[in-house]
Amino acid sequence: MITLYPCQNTPEDAELAFSWRNDPETVAAAYYPRPKSRDSFLMEFRECYFRMPEFSPVFILKDGLPAGFIRFEASEQPDMPSKTVMEIMINVAPAYRRTGTGTAALEALKPYMKTKGADALIADIRKENAASRRLFEKAGFALLHEREEIIEKINEKCRILCYRYLL
Repeated sequence: MITLYPCQNTPEDAELAFSWRNDPETVAAAYYPRPKSRDSFLMEFRECYFRMPEFSPVFILKDGLPAGFIRFEASEQPDMPSKTVMEIMINVAPAYRRTGTGTAALEALKPYMKTKGADALIADIRKENAASRRLFEKAGFALLHEREEIIEKINEKCRILCYRYLL
C-alpha cells in the first residue's frame, strides 16, 4: 500500500532524500544530470524545498517503509492563468524501482494535491528518459509540449518533454 508522508525540514529527512539523489540511475535521469555534493543538496533542501508550506515535499511510503520522495515547485502556465499548477519531481528509491511504486505514488498524489488546492500537475522530463516518460504516461499525464533547453550550469543543450495532468 502506498501512502504519502509529509517531509520535515530536518537533517534526518534531508539525509534520506540525499541518499537516493546520487544513485547512478537517478543522476542519469535527472534534469541536472550530475551528482550533487552533500553540502549543496542539504542547503537546497533546507532553503528551497519548503518555500511553499502547503506544498512541502512528501515521502512515498510503501507498506510503511520509505520508498521515494516527491517535491514541488510552482509553475506558471500561460494557458492556465490564475490557476495553481505545481511541477513535480519524483525520485523512487532504487530498491522500489520497476515495482509499480512510482505509478501508485502518482495515483496517490492526485487527490492529495487536489485537497491542497492544486489545479494541475506538470513534469519536465528529459526526452531520453524513457522510464520517466512511461511512468507519467501510465499515470495519465498527457504530453503538453516539447522544448529545447540549455542547462547553463553544465552548458548542455537537451530536449525537455512537459507532461501535464489536470486535477
